[in-house]
Amino acid sequence: MSEEGVAPPTTDGAQPPAPTKPSRPSRRAIVMRVGLLLGIMVVVFVVILPRIVDFGAVAAALSTLTATQLAALAATTGLAYVANATPSRILVPGLSWPHAVGADLAGRAVVSTIPGPTDIATKFLLYRQWSIPADAATAGIVFNAFFETLSDLVLPLIATLGVLLAGHTARPAVIALSVVGVLVLIFALLLLVAIVRSESLAGRLGRGLDSIAHRVWGLFRRPPPTGIVEGVMQVRVQSQEILSRRGALGFGAAVLARLAWFLVLQVSLWSVGVTSEVLPPSAVLTAMAAVALLALIPITPGAIGVSEVAYVGLMSAVAGDAMTAPITAAIVIFRAAQWFVPIPLGWILLVIMRGNNWRELEAETSAETDDGEVAAA
Repeated sequence: MSEEGVAPPTTDGAQPPAPTKPSRPSRRAIVMRVGLLLGIMVVVFVVILPRIVDFGAVAAALSTLTATQLAALAATTGLAYVANATPSRILVPGLSWPHAVGADLAGRAVVSTIPGPTDIATKFLLYRQWSIPADAATAGIVFNAFFETLSDLVLPLIATLGVLLAGHTARPAVIALSVVGVLVLIFALLLLVAIVRSESLAGRLGRGLDSIAHRVWGLFRRPPPTGIVEGVMQVRVQSQEILSRRGALGFGAAVLARLAWFLVLQVSLWSVGVTSEVLPPSAVLTAMAAVALLALIPITPGAIGVSEVAYVGLMSAVAGDAMTAPITAAIVIFRAAQWFVPIPLGWILLVIMRGNNWRELEAETSAETDDGEVAAA
């Protein structure tokens, strides 16, 4: 799948070449991306939210934060950053903890400002800079993204169990969301296991995805991605070792990463006076599960705007309209920690981590790509 930088495997069992170098987005594309993000934020915080919440009350709630509360928010946010990088630490052999956290933040920063699968390219280049083999880097990145998506499907089930353990009656909508999430999760895991075990099934899946890609991209009169079948077959080969040795642990780490962000959200609510009596943790996790599933649909970059409005609406429906202002303040804190802060922090870390390797690493990647093309020829 060339658009994701996955090169076809060789037929003689040799190590596959490194992913091809992704095309650089133009300055116009970057400016348009940043302009789109700013436009969405203006619409959400200037047009939509002022109609349902008093910004003066939100500012008043934020002004009450104490040094202790800020320290608690910083500590839980730092924990969430580490937890978010844990799946990569598990799935990529030879990746250290500082490198895992730094690469994760750098990837999130780049993809939030530059269009395309730039987080994948950023992580791959950093992994190669740290002498991680190309096939191990590719497999780790692919399965990290896969487990991250699947972990969102577990949140509704955890939320339902939390409601039942608290002695409350789960709402039908929450139960339905849990059932759908579990069914999709089971289907995805069974499909993955079947692909690993059956080469013919993997080939049929690859050809099916290739056919769908041609139809979808054809609607927009754009050339479809190439190498889909070969990419699926390569993932199958790499999956056998990863799933048998690190798969369960990596998936568990992805779920714990989601729960770490739940802790950040809960501390944000407590900091502005939204107690568990007003908004039970089970309701908070239910809202987080619903927003996570909604964010799987690429409506806006980073789900900016969509997440904020959804969080405020879902939580206010439980806590009451009187709590809309402090809930909005908590969501501002939470989204700042989850989405905004990683942008400047990730770019700073990227500059530090790359150091003097910008040109050298680019030349190395280009050479690997050329070697792969020669071998394929």
